[in-house]
Amino acid sequence: MLSLFCGGSGPLSAVEPAELKPGLVAIYQEPTGSRKEGPPRSVVRLESTVAVLLDRGETVHPRLEALGSARWLGYVNVVRGGNYRFSATIRHGTVVVQVDGKEVLRGQAGEQETTIQGPEVSLGGGVRLLEVAWTCHLTPTRCTLWWEGPGFIREPLNGHYLGHLPSQRPTQFRAEVQREQGRFLFEELACMRCHRPAQEVGGAPSSGKDKNPPLPTAAALLARSLADRSGPKLTNLGRRVYAGWLDRWLDHPQKLRPQATMPRLFGEDAVGQAERYAIVQFFLQQAGPPLPQFRPPLLANNEWKQSINRGQTLFFVTGCAACHQEQKAAEKNEEEEGREPLRPEDSLYGLGTSQGSTPKYVLGSLGSKTRPEVLADYLRNPLTLHPGGRMPQMQLQPQEATDLARFLCLNRDDSIPADLPPLPSVAPQKLFALHGQPLPDGWDQLPAERQWGAAGEMLLAAKGCVNCHDIEVNGKPLPARLAVPLERVLATKHPGCLNEQQQQGKAPRYALTPEQRDALQAFLRDGWQVSAARSPAYVARVALRRYGCLNCHVRDGEGGIPNPLAERMRLLEKAENADDIRPPVLTGIGHKARRSWLQAVLLEGQRARPWMQLRMPQYGADHVGTLPDALPRLEGMPPDDEVRKVPLSTELIAQGRQIIGKSGLGCISCHDISGIANPGTRGPDLATIQQRVRYEWYERWLHQPLRMAPGTRMPQAFVDGQSTLKTAFGGNPQAQAQAMWAYLSLGPGLPLPEGLEPPKGLILAVRERPELLRTFLPETGARAIAIGYPQGVHLAFSAEQCRLVYAWSGNFLDVSPVWNNRGGAPAKLLGPKFWTAPPVHPWGWTSSGAEPPLFEKRLQDPAWGAPLPQEPPRVYSGPRLVRFDGYSLDAQGRPAFRYAIQTEAGNKEEVHITETPAPLRSAVATGLARQFQWEAPPQGTLWFLAATASGPPRVQDVTTGRIRPWNVSSEGAELAATGWRVLLPQSGGGVLALEAHQAPPGTCWHWVKQNNGGSLLLRFPPQQQRWQGQITVAIWSLPRDEDALLRDLGK
Repeated sequence: MLSLFCGGSGPLSAVEPAELKPGLVAIYQEPTGSRKEGPPRSVVRLESTVAVLLDRGETVHPRLEALGSARWLGYVNVVRGGNYRFSATIRHGTVVVQVDGKEVLRGQAGEQETTIQGPEVSLGGGVRLLEVAWTCHLTPTRCTLWWEGPGFIREPLNGHYLGHLPSQRPTQFRAEVQREQGRFLFEELACMRCHRPAQEVGGAPSSGKDKNPPLPTAAALLARSLADRSGPKLTNLGRRVYAGWLDRWLDHPQKLRPQATMPRLFGEDAVGQAERYAIVQFFLQQAGPPLPQFRPPLLANNEWKQSINRGQTLFFVTGCAACHQEQKAAEKNEEEEGREPLRPEDSLYGLGTSQGSTPKYVLGSLGSKTRPEVLADYLRNPLTLHPGGRMPQMQLQPQEATDLARFLCLNRDDSIPADLPPLPSVAPQKLFALHGQPLPDGWDQLPAERQWGAAGEMLLAAKGCVNCHDIEVNGKPLPARLAVPLERVLATKHPGCLNEQQQQGKAPRYALTPEQRDALQAFLRDGWQVSAARSPAYVARVALRRYGCLNCHVRDGEGGIPNPLAERMRLLEKAENADDIRPPVLTGIGHKARRSWLQAVLLEGQRARPWMQLRMPQYGADHVGTLPDALPRLEGMPPDDEVRKVPLSTELIAQGRQIIGKSGLGCISCHDISGIANPGTRGPDLATIQQRVRYEWYERWLHQPLRMAPGTRMPQAFVDGQSTLKTAFGGNPQAQAQAMWAYLSLGPGLPLPEGLEPPKGLILAVRERPELLRTFLPETGARAIAIGYPQGVHLAFSAEQCRLVYAWSGNFLDVSPVWNNRGGAPAKLLGPKFWTAPPVHPWGWTSSGAEPPLFEKRLQDPAWGAPLPQEPPRVYSGPRLVRFDGYSLDAQGRPAFRYAIQTEAGNKEEVHITETPAPLRSAVATGLARQFQWEAPPQGTLWFLAATASGPPRVQDVTTGRIRPWNVSSEGAELAATGWRVLLPQSGGGVLALEAHQAPPGTCWHWVKQNNGGSLLLRFPPQQQRWQGQITVAIWSLPRDEDALLRDLGK
């Protein structure tokens, strides 16, 4: 097996790390007998790791019908000598691993996936020959290689420790690279837009009587395996670009933008000039008046200057410069001394292209092309006009798009006119004759400019423009005229569009290098035969190059933001203490990220560090929608949508909360948690960790962060199998990891850990006694009162509506918005809300006990304190049904709020209420206790609106802890207030648990169904004479609706 790769060279000769090229040499071979004609086909390429994961009907490369075997050869760099162990997760196959010619792992598996371990082997430090053989028995199949050794726990064997020598590449390797480059160019040049298979355009032979469609031809299979690419939509183009620029673009696209893929379609003679003029006239007539030329103000005001400066900053910090600015060659660092520069074929993800895995796209003189406001509209959502997906949506706000467009349009080329070029010498009717097209009806009656426009419309089809671009006339798309069918392209040896001696104006002339032409011809000659099998991992691999992912991200040592640009971005970054602005490393992303998180990042604009200005481009589901499933397959990992669950208990969660806090490992010293920003260097929010990462990666990260992300500031929590924190679980790392995972599994509403640092600003801190502040608060009205408690639970009270509005946990208030500058803005809550009250005053009185008050009518009723519309200004002079009577403080400084409600409009009878709120804290939940005392008139029923729910309620027996549904239809809408805890589901997966204490006899919980959920009320028994009463309602907010947590509540 060694001679297959090495050509007989000595495999055990000394090799230095500097001699190695990235990755391993991999040969994938079809099974014997898989083809009716000819021998099994093989594919050779470089791989960053040993990994295969295939479902039924899948293969590793489009050219292979199926996978029979795979072999990887190269070297592993053993940094530290000692005892090592190799293991592999396998299914339906046999694996053999050799190091320096000695077997270190052998095993096989059938239908049941299993992880096999090899014996412990002693390896000296240095570069060691590595050889892996995999024989696939059936699909689904999997082979993922792991290792563990001195100073690190089991991890995937990744490209950081792997390499190979060019001499290990088999003779077919260079041809494979050339074919890969040709295939990629065939896709990116949109060749399929003109050369569709005959079967797809109605040219395939068919009797017309067959019930089943014919099997796809070889050309049709190829077309299905290739990525489609369309050009920008050109309808109303004349409203978006200057006429003079469009003429220059049609003449020679690469002179305006060197990396443009659009070919030259027009000659340099008088006919070519006339054809360009006709097309420009068509777009001008379709769009109306020409786009007026923009001229920057000669004396720019401050607003304009500030906008330009913001735009320049955005160009760098959002990541535009990573793709749209040519970078100078980086100086070699010490690690690269002695290494030969990498060639295109050495790149793992460059597909043999001259730019490798980090293509750049110079923007050109945008100020000579369009106006800033037009460019800003485009930047807000490029996919609307350019559905081909190469320019992503960058999540820009409208002002950001305006600022960026103004900056980009500063770049002008004065040699490009904005106006229409002079009238050509060739008449428009001659253009019809040259293309064999009849003149339109009524030609002689058309004005001259209309004749030119008609000629332009004809040319858009004749020249093949509409094959790539959508162009509509009066709401109907212009029909495409396909060129030579794909079958003829594959069958003929004529160079066609690749002919360097192409006659001007007769066929497209592409700006290709000799190497690119050779690559395309190699693909068309012997690389186009593909199978019907899917190859998702291959598609993901190519997508990394197609969409420029490695211009920002690093994967297996390739790509990344260059150091000079990264330093400039860091200096411009707004986020304080941003020591590194680079996005996450993609090495091992399949082992790290959950599928749902990949989908959220790629398709929904989610980010782990949303405070950073660097944006995650959005390419759209049509282009990257398969990547959440396909990216993990590159590393032999199945897509993961299951969250690792550990047994939950109050004790375990309490331990996890302590470990994460200041007295434990101090995770909150760097990380955000539950939306609370860390005042220092900020790490991703810990409360979202289960949304983002897999448990195995999380546990490995605690053991060896520097090994997984060199340069990270994340400290190593577990060293040599022991935690640095000895006070929890005796320093057991597995137990501590599980406890932290259990605590963080509560999600964004989790009870906050101890020791959170207050942010910078005008911070109102709470110390030994509660703090009260009458101020402006969000969503609380002009007469707001903020109450902060030492326990880290805080409340907002509206004196206008006489009700608690919401509660939050964490730090208290930042009052900077109230007092700074002009002031008058609401204070900022320094923590997440965990409870929000129903949006109306909650007390009511009815003369009949059959039906509760119509609380929903109070939403717009100023008599109950509802705010009046601000435009136009209005004053309410009617009766007030609720009145604030002030508040008092007890000896500990806790407030009691007093208010009164009228029993009925026009009735002077009142209910007087005193409410004393208090914080509640437990290891698994946060809450508040609302103690009420009242004096009410007789002959009526008193009601209290306690909470609302997003779904049906459940109840929990307080004595036994047993939980069951509250079947309102069979049990009735009422339940005794004592002895039961009512559980109300909340949107987002949380739950409110309400329990009444010291309730007057006869008090009932009352359920009012509304849509899928409803409202929970307390109904108090009517009395025959004026009476006084009291009750305490405990409201617990749990971020997760888990029975185990509910049973432990209150312990």
